[in-house]
Amino acid sequence: MTRTFFSLITLLLVVSFLIGCRSATPEGMPRLYPVSIEITQEGNPLEEATVTLVSDDPELGRWVPTGITNASGVAVLQTNGLYSGAPLGTYKVVIAKRVTEPHPNPELAGAERGTPEEARYDQLNRERKTFTYVEPQYSSIADTPLTIEVVAGQRTYSVDAGKRVQEIVRSLQ
Repeated sequence: MTRTFFSLITLLLVVSFLIGCRSATPEGMPRLYPVSIEITQEGNPLEEATVTLVSDDPELGRWVPTGITNASGVAVLQTNGLYSGAPLGTYKVVIAKRVTEPHPNPELAGAERGTPEEARYDQLNRERKTFTYVEPQYSSIADTPLTIEVVAGQRTYSVDAGKRVQEIVRSLQ
């Protein structure tokens, strides 16, 4: 009885391991290659920016590599947000960094419905501004001058996102 029990447990663990290690990809997805991209701005790393590679090739159009830069300005790309790497090909590089200013009075959060505190919190929330830190051309698919070609054997790419800006994109009102 004990031997059968341990054999069954071992079999279940092996099957679970094999199922867990299986990395099924969607039908038609091309082979992905490890890619990281370093984004600088005026020679400095650009932190917390979203980097997206956009292909003009209709075959690659549905496979979108993206990543978010770390403190060193490096984004490790994932295709469709789930699969490590990017397909081979030529891409436009789109970079965006937007930050909404913090709420000026966060202690009002969670105020009871219908109270003046809730109304004040909502009003202050609507007055917050969102800023962009990248020149508009770099965050536009149509206008970005940045391109890279993902090739086998090259894992790291570097691009410069122009000069640093801080422009109001929108007010939340």
